[in-house]
Amino acid sequence: MSIDRLNNKIILVIIETARKERIMTIETEKTDKSTVLLKLTGRLDTAGAPLLERKIKQWGDDIEVIILDFNSLEYISSIGIRILLQTYKSMKERKGKLVIKNINDAVREVFEITGLLNLMVNEEKFIVVRKNESCNIILSLNGILETENIALISKELQSEANQTEKSTIVLDFEKLTFVSASTLHHLKIAIEESKWEGRNLKIKNIPIDYIELFKDEDLTES
Repeated sequence: MSIDRLNNKIILVIIETARKERIMTIETEKTDKSTVLLKLTGRLDTAGAPLLERKIKQWGDDIEVIILDFNSLEYISSIGIRILLQTYKSMKERKGKLVIKNINDAVREVFEITGLLNLMVNEEKFIVVRKNESCNIILSLNGILETENIALISKELQSEANQTEKSTIVLDFEKLTFVSASTLHHLKIAIEESKWEGRNLKIKNIPIDYIELFKDEDLTES
């Protein structure tokens, strides 16, 4: 074997070894009082799993929503899946939520094979569906309501302030899939700040799992 071919082979082995042994890194961001975002880069395997486990546990019970961003995750092993399942069950028991976003094709295949794609991966976008029904304007809130979505609701509420013909505004929560206490507090503030004289606002179809949270913010069906 020539020296050049030998050198090329050594370089390829070094590159492959480095790829396999790449240590996972996690960038952490607390997006609001009860939500933390973890951005994973690298490989969630035997070497990287303990790091994820520590990062999740360090937030304790104050966090209601853990969002895992898999945009830069290259690989996930069975031990990584096990930690995700444990976290999912733990969050569900205390009325919290584990959300996985930006999953790539390689990792998606693992979730599809294990049957966890629909259970854990959030691919839905929050939307407000507006409907006019006689004297009512129905704003149907669909999906996972996060703090970043409050501005969208405020815009819809404020758009009615300058209308000459006043209608009753109905916030319909039937298709809401998740909301944290912190986000709900921001929604209450938005409702108050967008209030105008003579406005009539009603709330309906609060999901049973969130009735107490809504009561805490004095948001009840009417």
